[in-house]
Amino acid sequence: MWYPNRQNPVSGTFVHEQVESLRQAGSDVRVMQPLPMTPFPLPLFNKSYRDLAAVPDEEDDAGHSVYHPRYLTLPEHRLFERVGDWMFHAIRDRLQSIYQHWPFDIIHAHSTYPCGYVANRCRDEMFPHVKVMHTIHRTCIIDAPNYNRACFEKVRDSLDGADFNVFVSGEGMRLGLDYTADRIGPFSRYITNGVNTEKFSLSCAERQEVDALKSTYSKSWNLVFVGYLKEIKGVKELLTATRNLVAQGYINLRLFLVGENHLGSYVDDYVAANGLQNVVVQVGAVPHQRVKIWMRFASTFILPSHSEGTPTVLFEALFVGAPSIFTRVGGVGDVGSDQQEALLIPPRSVAAIEQAIATLMNDPLLCRELAARGNELIKNKFTWALNAQAHLHVYQRLLGLGFARRKDVELA
Repeated sequence: MWYPNRQNPVSGTFVHEQVESLRQAGSDVRVMQPLPMTPFPLPLFNKSYRDLAAVPDEEDDAGHSVYHPRYLTLPEHRLFERVGDWMFHAIRDRLQSIYQHWPFDIIHAHSTYPCGYVANRCRDEMFPHVKVMHTIHRTCIIDAPNYNRACFEKVRDSLDGADFNVFVSGEGMRLGLDYTADRIGPFSRYITNGVNTEKFSLSCAERQEVDALKSTYSKSWNLVFVGYLKEIKGVKELLTATRNLVAQGYINLRLFLVGENHLGSYVDDYVAANGLQNVVVQVGAVPHQRVKIWMRFASTFILPSHSEGTPTVLFEALFVGAPSIFTRVGGVGDVGSDQQEALLIPPRSVAAIEQAIATLMNDPLLCRELAARGNELIKNKFTWALNAQAHLHVYQRLLGLGFARRKDVELA
């Protein structure tokens, strides 16, 4: 479900990074990203449908094919309990064709429903010797089970049916064990995401860009947010906290919003109504490879989400040495500790956001200490190279193989 494509190059960058790391570690990986159907005349009236319709059935990704079979899905998760079956019928012929030329050993599905359900069914009906592994993210363990009872049962049965389950957060794993009455415990593991340390290191030209930004905004204290501008990301609370801090005398505070706007005119209206035109800078969406420039520029990085799995920007911000503020949601607390690598605050709290920002604005030494400890933590424990090695151990366990043999993996 998640993978960068020509129309949305920032979608699922965490899966792309994992794929690259697995290939570098010796795995042969092919990628299938099923996409929703876009029947006429929907693309005429909706930009998101136009963007989806523009994605070809097969794309080249650095010399590797990414397949995009189309499946039926309905707005607002209507009949979501049937989407798994619709996706199965959409991909089975393509997957069978791939297998005839390249008999893969494992289907690694990123989500337990619908993708993991589809992978289980493909194994059961088409590839009895293939193993199935699910990586469980926030959406498929927190959101999908709550759409309705039938969706909950699909998620639970999909977890039960996998040969192995990997959870990217401790919270997700606790929920998975609860949903299945601990049945999946013996074939489950917590392996969180990471950062590509090579890609997130700055080149000389990129350092010059950072220096230029710092020079341009040398008189302000620069707070950077990176993510979709959505209510669930805590953007509304962040704007309110920024307004309050400026009113309290923190007049050198400047907020940079880096990411695609999903709030319509809300940010513009709020900025205008509260006189924040010289405080809030809407950068807009940037390519993933340029996120590190904004993070390295930041006096502090903030992600005040209401809910998360384990956000990739957590690892990226800590690695580049940005003193950071995160809400303690999802897997955030599994990675860093409050006052050690970052400031961790409760979600949905304007007061907590204000206090955390003010704390870092008033304590340069704490900023430097957080930055150093965060960078060290990520380098030692949370890189995509380490993630790939952990997954190779799981693959080897599934296939009963020694460490020397290369694995063939199909990611769906």
